[in-house]
Amino acid sequence: MKQIIKALIAQTPYRIVRDRGANRFQAIDVSLRNMKDRDFFPRVVIDGGAHLGSFSLATKQIFPGATFHLVEPQPACRVPLKALCAKEGFILHECALADHVGKIGLSRTTEPSTGAHIVPNSDTETSIVSASTLDALLGQRISVHDRALLKLDLQGYELHALRGGPTLLRSIEVILTEVSFFAQAYEPTIADLIKFLDISGFQLYDIVALTGRARDNRAHQGDFVFARKNSQLLEDARWE
Repeated sequence: MKQIIKALIAQTPYRIVRDRGANRFQAIDVSLRNMKDRDFFPRVVIDGGAHLGSFSLATKQIFPGATFHLVEPQPACRVPLKALCAKEGFILHECALADHVGKIGLSRTTEPSTGAHIVPNSDTETSIVSASTLDALLGQRISVHDRALLKLDLQGYELHALRGGPTLLRSIEVILTEVSFFAQAYEPTIADLIKFLDISGFQLYDIVALTGRARDNRAHQGDFVFARKNSQLLEDARWE
């Protein structure tokens, strides 16, 4: 019987894998609500790598009084994002986040893609888009009193974007950033990212998502939350 089942499955595009019982999760919404319960109320939310704005829409439900800045370079996202921003009162910045202002290569897509990424060496499969730094966009427009939340989902380019925002980072209270457990291109190691943010005045606050690769469920991406070291979020360090 086992051989018959295997033969039948072989005729399909599917495969059966052993349940490894790994703990993989997505709890960004839960973490944001927990921070709200601890009196974190950002006046500004910066959505770096906004795609079609799902993060901003979900976060607006938690922090309805915040001003939202959506940053997205994909040409394919432009029309739906403009419509969303007009409807919700969001502010759209049509550029990639980088460590310089100018132009940069972006993987070419005809439809909005969550996998669009920076391509340092442009080729025929690359679109050239505008690039800006966090400081150039918002460095002089946000203050520490805004208690700003910065979210970065840049497919491994997060550290480049952070390096472009030394002024802005002094006014950010919470950073939610995607991390990579091992590099495919230019992704920083988690150790390097934590070291940079430690020097910039932030402490790891929470781990809110982990995903494993399909073939063996080894963790390959996650989402970490960092809080400014003087944030009231870090005041209660009791174990229980």
